[in-house]
Amino acid sequence: MRRRAPKPNKDNFQRLNDFGGVKPAFDMIFMSLKVTMSSLTLIMALVVSILAVFVWLDYLKVPDLSILESYQPGTELVLYDKDDKLICSFPAKERREVVAMSKISQNIVKAVIAAEDRGFFQHSGVSWEGVMRAMLTNISKGHQVQGGSTITQQLTKNIFFAAQKRNISVKIAEAIVSQQIESKYSKEKILELYLNQIYFGSGAYGVEAAAKTYFDKHASQLTIGESAFLAGIIKSPSILGDKENIKTAIQRQQYVINAMYETGLISQEEADWAINQPLVFRQAQDAIATKIFVPKYPYYSSLVAQEVKELLPYTGSKRIKVFTCLDSKAQNAAEAAIKNARLPKGIDQAALASINLNDGSVVALVGGSGQYLENQWNSAVHPHTMGSVFKPMVYLTAFEGGAISPSSMISDSPLSVVDENDEKNPIWKPKNFDEKYSGMITVAEALKFSKNVCAVRVAQQVGIPSIVSVAGRMGINETLAPTMALSLGASAASPLSIATAYGTIARGGVRVKPRFIRKIENEKGKTLATFGPEVERVMDERPVVELVDILKEVVASGTGVASRLKGIPSAGKTGTADDGKDLWFAGFTPDLVTVVWTGNSKNQSVGSSTKITGGAVAAPIWRQYNSAYYKDHQKPITHLIGSGLGQLDTNMGKANKDKLGAGTADQEMIYSGDVFPQSQTRTTQKRINNTNVKKTVTRKSPGVTEYTWESSD
Repeated sequence: MRRRAPKPNKDNFQRLNDFGGVKPAFDMIFMSLKVTMSSLTLIMALVVSILAVFVWLDYLKVPDLSILESYQPGTELVLYDKDDKLICSFPAKERREVVAMSKISQNIVKAVIAAEDRGFFQHSGVSWEGVMRAMLTNISKGHQVQGGSTITQQLTKNIFFAAQKRNISVKIAEAIVSQQIESKYSKEKILELYLNQIYFGSGAYGVEAAAKTYFDKHASQLTIGESAFLAGIIKSPSILGDKENIKTAIQRQQYVINAMYETGLISQEEADWAINQPLVFRQAQDAIATKIFVPKYPYYSSLVAQEVKELLPYTGSKRIKVFTCLDSKAQNAAEAAIKNARLPKGIDQAALASINLNDGSVVALVGGSGQYLENQWNSAVHPHTMGSVFKPMVYLTAFEGGAISPSSMISDSPLSVVDENDEKNPIWKPKNFDEKYSGMITVAEALKFSKNVCAVRVAQQVGIPSIVSVAGRMGINETLAPTMALSLGASAASPLSIATAYGTIARGGVRVKPRFIRKIENEKGKTLATFGPEVERVMDERPVVELVDILKEVVASGTGVASRLKGIPSAGKTGTADDGKDLWFAGFTPDLVTVVWTGNSKNQSVGSSTKITGGAVAAPIWRQYNSAYYKDHQKPITHLIGSGLGQLDTNMGKANKDKLGAGTADQEMIYSGDVFPQSQTRTTQKRINNTNVKKTVTRKSPGVTEYTWESSD
């Protein structure tokens, strides 16, 4: 049955006429649409503007393109200690031999163009036709099966954007740089750079290494069939370069040969011959991988090498000289302390991070015990559950806000807590380590003897968000779970982060970013980067002094007595987390802050006893290291900060204040109370090739332990 259209409502027309007629009504509608379109235009303009800013920021990271004229991939790194003495040399990690275009067969040139960029000689860096073709192909397949990047774009990505995430702003910046390269350099030069840069699988970087690795010959001797095989690998080198996938690689080779014929780069006869010519695989003797290189001081050196790679991925130099902050005597003492540590059954790993308080130099770092090749995981820079070593942050938050003082009374008695932020255990009963309670005690005693329930009560009073904020200011940059369990250190942080935070405490609220490198030079002695202290006052001195006075007592007669040094003042805090899986001692002298962690690499319960605590296991290692350190270094001439302690000579304090004001990279800072007044902030930014660089590194760790709470009935 056909439905009739509804009749116009005369009343509606009458209302329109009463308003002024039908036309004005339509004018209002059109005006509304126009306003809407204008709003959309503004939104689009805003989006484009924001994108342009990100593109510009990505573009600024690229140095002068003239670096390509002397570009040497696979740079050797030479490391020096704080006294400019040689530590070790990292050989070029990539097996590569750079050759001139005159020593590269035209067969491999043709094969790579056919396989990777058929329009190479026609485009100006970006092939918009290739981009559209790849886009349509990927849409039709429902997933990415084809890329639209030209050879020039691949070269640009590998040299300048290899460390960047693949997002739209990076791709646009990449396209801009590719077009600039095309306008500056010849196609022949671009091909030469590309063929020496690209990875061909099986550990072979560059065409010369690839020719030797697969066929035991020079790149100048490659046949059409061999060239097509190598060009075919570029699409997926890790898979197609694996001998287990040789059949798939040969199928890809035949595709490349046909592509060479279709583009007119070889004749029909050459294509037929290449397809029917069997490949003879043979590896040159000098292409066989050598013994794995283990540098001296492997955890420290490898960390520095990785940082240099991230900061300076392109240098144009065959050799890079890196002047580190490593103190060889301190490092030897640290490695001996870890090696000789008496670890109880179930504890199989240990780590140490030690920082000079004057300028934030990391003088020693050990990331594990045992043979490095068997344990390359660097525990000094990866997070572990903190336990009670975090408690000073809880009390410092309360001291800063004036909620309590060290002499305030607090109840050390059983406690049940409702925590709405903890979905797993909304109601739990924290216990003291020994399950004993002392009734009303002072706040100083509560921290001195590491009373769990007292720390929770303080956290209830100041709030977890405030504690997280203070911890971040002090130098703990890991993400902390905002639950009440954080008051007992249920989240994880690295020994290096803990050392940074305790260093801030030792300086009376002045944070200095830890640094491993002083300067980087190329083989000609030209400075590529310098790194000075990055200093900032993050807290007034008063609450920190109150905390330090308690941490002194922790060492003098509290849980940290096993760390005490003869003739050298010290302060610190023990930490024991989750059935002994993570044991800590964090402490400082007037000029050095050091953190020791020991733990269970298998994340297994070790058990609870007085022999498996941070005070019993980690503190003695701390003492052994510091004792050895001060045998080779001058004992500190200053005191720890704190109430009622003498200060440095006035003239010495003034002299060091003047040094700080000069902002030199190698300045010596002695924190004597007047060097950093309450309002002073001093930050020295690192500069690389005259460009400010801020690096954020996120590290994840498996097996991070968490507290297990007893839920109430």
